[in-house]
Amino acid sequence: MKVLVTGGTGFIGTHTCRALLDAGHTVKLFVRNKEKAKKLFGGSIRSIVVGDIDNAADVKKAMRGCDATVHMAAMVSTSKDDAEKVYETNVSAARNVLGQAAEAGCKKIIHVSSVTAIYDPKAKTLNHKSPPGVAKNAYGRSKVDCEKYARSLQEQGAPLHITYPASVIGPDDPGLTEPHEGLIANLIGLGLDMPSGVQYVDVRDVAIAHVALLNRRLKPGRYPLGGHFVSWKDLYAILQRLTGRNLVMLPVSGLSMRLLGRTLDALKPLVDSHTPISHEAMVYATNWVKLENSKTEKDLGLTFRPFEQSLVEAIRWLEQENYITRTQAGLLSRHNMNM
Repeated sequence: MKVLVTGGTGFIGTHTCRALLDAGHTVKLFVRNKEKAKKLFGGSIRSIVVGDIDNAADVKKAMRGCDATVHMAAMVSTSKDDAEKVYETNVSAARNVLGQAAEAGCKKIIHVSSVTAIYDPKAKTLNHKSPPGVAKNAYGRSKVDCEKYARSLQEQGAPLHITYPASVIGPDDPGLTEPHEGLIANLIGLGLDMPSGVQYVDVRDVAIAHVALLNRRLKPGRYPLGGHFVSWKDLYAILQRLTGRNLVMLPVSGLSMRLLGRTLDALKPLVDSHTPISHEAMVYATNWVKLENSKTEKDLGLTFRPFEQSLVEAIRWLEQENYITRTQAGLLSRHNMNM
């Protein structure tokens, strides 16, 4: 199939595009930055269309001749100044891309959502039956409203699937996503022993799931990609064992971390900080609701690769790209591998 992909230069996007190519599909990229796309894919993707996802005419032009669509592009910002733009861009993009894909008669449509779209702190678990979430910030509300729109298309009979990746890690990130920023912070040497935990999924497993959704004959559905849940205490224990380092763990309450997140959010306009700590991030970090994978594993025949394997490869990649030092990588450093 010829597949239109939005967000193809992001972390999930690059891996999904490569998996599509490996599976024999033809990929057509819809991007804002053509040079970035060429740098990432070389000559493996020849069809690259430049435009804006919130521009209906641009999307319609890109959609021509495509049999399927994978929509991953979204604007992400926690700045209050960007709030209205984030919401309007993401909702408009979903309506443009998903809506036009349905109108154009695409055989398969995949909307790559996020846990935010179905997150409810009062839920016992999150799964394919979970209702749209209750987020209040601009980005979260945009994901929830995109979710509602995607579900309305499903109800109208569109061949549309929705996926919900948890915290995505692994090698070869074109930028530096929030879960990787979190790993870097964890490897500084001080771990915050918070309530709850985190759920990691390997980016390559997400890509495999997307290819399976295009290749298999399935009714339109919703597919959590939760990978593996690990408590914060267990995460630091695993990091200590894999790296051979001693990480100091500081017990902190969920309330204190959420308050710290609010404080850092307020300071962001004044301080150039790349901390992964924000109020939204701490809400999830201290009150994670587990994402249940049974439907995904059954329908797609997907077995999530071991968490430690993903963690090891992510850490080695972070050192390779100089995001962490040889000391931080510890026993996993490439220098130790060559000894």
